[in-house]
Amino acid sequence: MKIKDVYFGKRFPFVSIAIAVLCLAVTIISQLKPSTYIAFAFTYPVKYPWQVISYVFLHGIAKDLLPPDFPFSPMKLAIGHVGFNLLLILPFGILCEKVLGNVKFLLLSAVAWLTDIGCIFILALSSKDDTFLSAGASGLAFAYMPVGMFIIISLGKKYGFKNLFKQIIFYLLMPIAIFTFIFAVSPNVAGVTGVESMIVHLLALCVGVLMAVLFRKKIKGYFESVN
Repeated sequence: MKIKDVYFGKRFPFVSIAIAVLCLAVTIISQLKPSTYIAFAFTYPVKYPWQVISYVFLHGIAKDLLPPDFPFSPMKLAIGHVGFNLLLILPFGILCEKVLGNVKFLLLSAVAWLTDIGCIFILALSSKDDTFLSAGASGLAFAYMPVGMFIIISLGKKYGFKNLFKQIIFYLLMPIAIFTFIFAVSPNVAGVTGVESMIVHLLALCVGVLMAVLFRKKIKGYFESVN
């Protein structure tokens, strides 16, 4: 079996695709109508109840929240933000959902979201700013990567790493995984993030590692069932 065989398996990744579509839709709406940005973003104090979910799909930042001399436009920032998260959600999210199944992948996503929103609330409470704001699917995306890499390693153990190292897709996923870790430990990305984002990213990676361990029997069972 090869990595591509997992992607083209029978299960359809409904949850991964839905998350990706919502990320694009909410981000595009916020860019076309900037007044909706605050309504979608997580703010503390919370203004609207749906913000605890809608912030996941929102990317970028509103123009009036950027410094006057900021080198990137809100549109470029949004494209970069959502683009990077989709670079994890699509390849690694789909890989996870194909192996775990829709229900367990939804559970993985729910655990990642609950951890993320809990962390954000703690950061908001400890913040000295009057208004705390957060947006982005990093809490989900960064959790998918460790599980996806665990699946790839499990595939290598099952069918031989020599076979794994011959696959082009392996060399496409590995740089993304490595860059994700580097990105996670960086406290300053594009000049607008900070230590808070680094904490969220690292926590999401830890959630992914723990969930990979939790689902290890399910992952092993998947490769045994397709023989």
